[in-house]
Amino acid sequence: MTSPRDQIDDWLEHGVTPLSPPPGSLDRIRRRARQRKTRQATIAAAGCAVVLAGAVVTPQLISTGQHSPHSTQPVAVNPSSPAVQPSPSQGSQSAAPAGKGTQIGQHTTLTKSWTRPPGNFQPTSVTFVGNTKGGVIGAVIGQAGIPGHCATSVCSSLARTLDYGQSWQGVSAPVAPGPTGNAGVSQIRFANLSDGWAYGPALYETTHSGWPWKPENTFGQRVIDVEASPADVAAGVPARAFAVFGTCSGTGSDYAANCTSYSLWTSVAGSTTWTPVQVPTGYQQLTSTSSASSAAPKLIIAGGTTAYLLTPSGEVLSGPTSGGSWQAVGRAPCSPGPGSASAQASQSPAVPGSATQSAAPATSSGTQGSASQGYGAEFATGTQLLLSCQSQAAAAQVTLYTSTDGVRWHRAGSLTVSGTPTSLASAAAGQAVLTTTEGIDYSANGGRTWQAGKYTGAGAGPPGGFSYVGMTTAAQGVAVPADSALGEIYVTADGGSTWYPSPITG
Repeated sequence: MTSPRDQIDDWLEHGVTPLSPPPGSLDRIRRRARQRKTRQATIAAAGCAVVLAGAVVTPQLISTGQHSPHSTQPVAVNPSSPAVQPSPSQGSQSAAPAGKGTQIGQHTTLTKSWTRPPGNFQPTSVTFVGNTKGGVIGAVIGQAGIPGHCATSVCSSLARTLDYGQSWQGVSAPVAPGPTGNAGVSQIRFANLSDGWAYGPALYETTHSGWPWKPENTFGQRVIDVEASPADVAAGVPARAFAVFGTCSGTGSDYAANCTSYSLWTSVAGSTTWTPVQVPTGYQQLTSTSSASSAAPKLIIAGGTTAYLLTPSGEVLSGPTSGGSWQAVGRAPCSPGPGSASAQASQSPAVPGSATQSAAPATSSGTQGSASQGYGAEFATGTQLLLSCQSQAAAAQVTLYTSTDGVRWHRAGSLTVSGTPTSLASAAAGQAVLTTTEGIDYSANGGRTWQAGKYTGAGAGPPGGFSYVGMTTAAQGVAVPADSALGEIYVTADGGSTWYPSPITG
């Protein structure tokens, strides 16, 4: 029996002759292929030009005009200026050529940045916070570029470092000028990688690591100081900030001068509402007999759980960072700012429960006591509270006191300085680092003996000394020169013994 055949199989057995294309088709295909190659070569050349232009014109961060909830806040400008390379011996850095740059939107943060900081960066404040990998991220704020030649009307800028000052990247900055009257910002604080505050004299907050920044209501007062504590997730306590508001009339960078009163305020991170801290009667409005900005109250946070305020009259107030009322816990051996603390003490209520320590003859207790006379005080916290007291404005003796609770103070040691103390810091037992208008001194044995800090490079510190010092760990610390035009901060990696400049450049 034969197999049936499919008609299709029969058809496939015959040869197939393909049809020829229409006349001219092959010529048209060749012409189109040549045209396609030409376009691809043109696009490739353009792309190369873009890459080369990007290598020459690196975007730099700077702030744009007035704040708007829909504005593209920071912008990048054409970095026509050379990289900043200041040295400790230079009084100022090279200025960038004038000329407005092309605005390019940037939404950079502490954790995400793809731009260099702008040229001519003049840092005025620094803050460091921990990251999830056991390291820290730092941020500096200041003015950058050339006034009148920034991308917009303001030049406030922010930069971050992931390697403790070895390199810097741009971060979105508040849309605000430098300090002018009640407006502008010059200081920076972060509670964590998300929640931060820019202030002095105005106040801005970010809850997204630097973008966006939102202005906050200070009720016509100036923000003199801000300290923040991170959230305690296990306890359900959110991040919180405390601030000293002042009624002042100082101008420019001296916005905290000529203040008639101060008050203590607080806000939960992410909230736009600031409320007065509950303090004992008589401390709602703090006054000072001195008009100097150094006479302002000193605010610190110890261990992330307890906040302290050194008032202009020398009393110490304390309260929990989780919120709630504060108490007057004691009286310090000296008070902030020039003048005699004893002359101010009669204006403030008595401090119940305060007591003296036999090793600290300058302290007092009871309703009749008063703090000792002193030119000024710097307040800090490490493993315990630290207080430096200077006796007069010129070269003088500075005495260091320590306390575990702000109630009893122990005289730890003293040193002679030729300038005026400006800031005090500690991050380990026995450690104390003091900056002055002349330089840096440090102690590793609780203030009993002191040594002058050394500087790499030219061997001399910046002219005018330093305005701030902070210790992140027992080894790592930062200091901000009083002359911001140097364009750099100083960094230590050995507990304050040696310091080297870190220019705020890309």
